[in-house]
Amino acid sequence: MVYINIYDTYNIKRLIIGLASRNLESNIMATKTQSKLSFTTKSGNEKQDKTRNRIVDAALACFIESGLRKTSMEDVASRAGIGRATLYRRFKDKDELIQSVILTEAHKNLALLEKQIVQIESPLEGLLEAFVQAAMAAHKHPLFTQLLVLEPDYVMPFLTSRAGSVLQFASAYLAVQISKAQQAGFISNRPATTTAEMILRFLQSLLLSPQGIINPGNEESLRLFSETYLRPLLEPSSLG
Repeated sequence: MVYINIYDTYNIKRLIIGLASRNLESNIMATKTQSKLSFTTKSGNEKQDKTRNRIVDAALACFIESGLRKTSMEDVASRAGIGRATLYRRFKDKDELIQSVILTEAHKNLALLEKQIVQIESPLEGLLEAFVQAAMAAHKHPLFTQLLVLEPDYVMPFLTSRAGSVLQFASAYLAVQISKAQQAGFISNRPATTTAEMILRFLQSLLLSPQGIINPGNEESLRLFSETYLRPLLEPSSLG
């Protein structure tokens, strides 16, 4: 059976830790030069990873409950059950913590996508289904839906001008999967990196501006767009 493996727990976790440590460039180069995801960034000991995860989980809960602006680093430390010094050893400020929360949520969504498309044999069908599911998941995410309404001026930079790490993380991984599918003859041979970025930027647009004919809250409209516009773009000419 051939399908796009959208999620690899070990390697994606390594990538997220690398991004949070500002080692983005070396990680992206690793993605581009290897046929399989195999990042070299080390995570440190398991205790440190568990503490970081606890901090990120606490931050997410605080952001959903109180918003980004009202949540302080002290609030996060208290909710995580750690001291301020422990928190600041891992995150120098709130901006870095917010970016880490967004990256971690991207990681979780990849896990959900894997479960939803793992039985789809065709890489093309898997990619189209992943697009639909990703758009709906982003639109329904409690953090983004609340903050885009209550604090659009505060959260918008993290989803636009400061979203480079998230886009590069997702684009690098998706480009590898597209390239594998191209080599097997399931997807057209347009540049994989450009194709991946195009899909992700469209998802970003749907998250930020959901109202329209293509509505991330309407599955039927997403599937119609996917079939009418994405399929012809991605499908090899021999299958068209």
